[in-house]
Amino acid sequence: MNAAVAGTEIRGIAIPLQQQTLLLPNEAVIDIIGDRELTPLAGAPDWVAGVTEWQRRRLIVVQFERLLGQPWFASSQRRRIVVCQPLSENADYFVGIMGLSIPRLVRINADQLHAEAAAEVMAEAPVQAVLRFNGAPALIPDLLDLERRLQSLS
Repeated sequence: MNAAVAGTEIRGIAIPLQQQTLLLPNEAVIDIIGDRELTPLAGAPDWVAGVTEWQRRRLIVVQFERLLGQPWFASSQRRRIVVCQPLSENADYFVGIMGLSIPRLVRINADQLHAEAAAEVMAEAPVQAVLRFNGAPALIPDLLDLERRLQSLS
């Protein structure tokens, strides 16, 4: 997302959550899939929704709201899972982020972004930046930190 700060427009994905939006560059997203049945991961924290198979590979699905200490309301027919590109070379799984509804393609430039003060709970969450995007609350997740947290579970 640093390109946006330099005044360059980048293309991204806006993943709707309940109280804010996650922003990811297109390069971080491999696929967007429909909601599916997940198998619970033994010993996982409550922010891990479960595990499923995606293209014959293991996909660990997280509920980002729970990482932020927010409640998760499970019911939505439009719910989607955003499959993220692995950042760690040794990752033997993919990370999926549960979105409340269908993510949308967005063009992001510096005029649309305004830095916000991070809430105390954000300091503990894998969040790189807290912003306002087109006037609405938005977060840029730290996918590498998220992968590190998941490595201890797999």
